[in-house]
Amino acid sequence: MRRLLMIRRLALLVSAVAIAPLFTVAQADAYPICLAGYQCSRTFYADSTNSQVVGGWVKFCDGTTDSWGTVTHYVSTSQVPCG
Repeated sequence: MRRLLMIRRLALLVSAVAIAPLFTVAQADAYPICLAGYQCSRTFYADSTNSQVVGGWVKFCDGTTDSWGTVTHYVSTSQVPCG
């Protein structure tokens, strides 16, 4: 009986570890992809009202990036053509 319980716990742990990357990938896909040839900016807000900016991220036309503040799930993205 005890052995069966240990096997069930091990199976549950293995299952949890196996599906964990699926949730990470889903979260990473939440932000729109920055198009090639565009400067991409993201503004992060404290909550869903988008009234208090708490962070930002920019991918410049030369490919370099800059960021500041806090990354949250409340985000707006804008893209401007380079050149």
